[in-house]
Amino acid sequence: MDLRFNTLIDLLRHRAEADRDRIAYIYLRDGQNEDTRWTYGEFEGRVIQLARAILNHAEPGDRALICHHPGMEYILSFWACMYAGVVAVPVYPPRFNQKLERIQTIVSDVGARIALTSTSVLETVRPLFAEFQSLAKIEWIETEKLMSQVEAPVPSGRPLVSREYSDLAFIQYTSGSTSNPKGVMLTHGNLISNLDVIQAGFGHHEKSFGITWLPPYHDMGLIGGILSPAYAGFPVAMLSPYSFLQRPARWLQAITKYQATSSGAPNFAYEICVKRVTDEQLAELDLSHWETAFCGAEPIRAEVLDAFAKKFAVCGFRKEAFYPCYGLAEGTLMVSGGTRMGGAHTMNVDAYAMEHDHKAVTAPAKDGSQMRTLVSCGSQPAHHEIRIVDTDQDRFESVPDGTIGEIWVHGPSVAKGYWNKADESETTFHATLKTNPGADAGKSFLRTGDLGFLKDGQLFVTGRAKDLVIIRGRNVYPQDVEATVQSAHPGVETGNGAVFSVDHQGEERLVVVQEIDRRFRSGVDAGAILSSIRDRILESHELKAHAIMLVKQNSIPLTSSGKIQRQATRRLFMDGGLEEISRYQEGTT
Repeated sequence: MDLRFNTLIDLLRHRAEADRDRIAYIYLRDGQNEDTRWTYGEFEGRVIQLARAILNHAEPGDRALICHHPGMEYILSFWACMYAGVVAVPVYPPRFNQKLERIQTIVSDVGARIALTSTSVLETVRPLFAEFQSLAKIEWIETEKLMSQVEAPVPSGRPLVSREYSDLAFIQYTSGSTSNPKGVMLTHGNLISNLDVIQAGFGHHEKSFGITWLPPYHDMGLIGGILSPAYAGFPVAMLSPYSFLQRPARWLQAITKYQATSSGAPNFAYEICVKRVTDEQLAELDLSHWETAFCGAEPIRAEVLDAFAKKFAVCGFRKEAFYPCYGLAEGTLMVSGGTRMGGAHTMNVDAYAMEHDHKAVTAPAKDGSQMRTLVSCGSQPAHHEIRIVDTDQDRFESVPDGTIGEIWVHGPSVAKGYWNKADESETTFHATLKTNPGADAGKSFLRTGDLGFLKDGQLFVTGRAKDLVIIRGRNVYPQDVEATVQSAHPGVETGNGAVFSVDHQGEERLVVVQEIDRRFRSGVDAGAILSSIRDRILESHELKAHAIMLVKQNSIPLTSSGKIQRQATRRLFMDGGLEEISRYQEGTT
């Protein structure tokens, strides 16, 4: 690959020299009004200032937690770690009354020496040090105070340490949807390679403009929302995830205000906008400049994209702007994607064939079965390979087009491995195929743990291997049943449900846990909701639910990136740890 930069340091240094007076980052304090804007020259000066201060507390190669709320301090701390040669470890900043088990697990695993944070976050964390003593052993540094201890921002300068393409840049802890979080080791080379993939796929250029509300402690928000604009050399305006969730229209209003060309989010965000953006807000939006509306990080539903395109067409939104893509932290970020202004490509497949034969049959569905619409996540980028592999009984053989298997990836964006987990790294990052020994000799692949198939070079993701439910020989994809449940009754809270299986008398049985919209709690007819869910599952999937539990909002555990933790929900269900409102149990009246 002929890349322009070897490291992130080279990237920002180039921007500070060549584009000194160009806007780099803008922060919208309340999701609407500008709080701060920095040019590349101003930003690099502050980065160097903070990097110098960091080196008074840590050595190059030490690990540093970045524990800020989304905003300028977060990205400043990240880039300063790069310049100081300190390995950044982004973590989710805890809220009031929130336990710190995840952060403690990360601290213990990674051996962090310092934590870069703010006064407000530290005030939340400090009272819990007595309970989580490992957190008290590291040095918590308030960056705003640290900045005042060194000289004022310098107009320019050289990085304080030297870094190479293969050196570790930061550790991205996985969301932990199926297990405890693991630290993915990303080198400068991994990041530069993947940023090049993103630019080529998204069609970014210096006249682009980005908007992001995605959490910066997650790979999609940090790499896609913050680093990608710097790689292509265009500005990005940021608002916090909380601003978006409180009022989704703020995202689209920011796109309108800055005539943004590039912005995106997981599937749920587009669905929320369809449901919660009012007609009055709609009348004020102009989305005609939006060229790349990327969608990833969770299953992409064709009906959601269709509904969004239909509702916002009056604002100038073009359905061709949709850019479905697929990726994961272990692949740095992006693994596959389409073409700019190419829109979403869909395929109707026979659900019976998928569940029983592990094939994506596009012929007319058999009697009694239903068609399922899948959204393509694009094709493999240059210098990367995607294979679909049969892993049953460790066959590790490539499968033909249209056959479902585990998605494997090879290329320079594949991460170095998991921090301090040699055995898991070997299994996950160094898998080898047993077919094509000549072409694939000595070639290792990343096992993504995701299921999918290739058709005419297009990747279709069908589910997560560890979440797959097998009922009497049928492969049942939880996200399909969850989508059915969430359309069964108005009292069901869209996006907050988990489907999994339990063993009952030696057979796997289907269980649904679903949150209820708080508007329906008072005087709710729980029996009607349970009946609607049960009937809809039977009608749509020809499956009987063994148990359906209705729970309060915010009961179902989520990952740091907002994904449903199905296995964690299953454990809570089995242990009686959920706040139950009502329940249906097979065999009871």
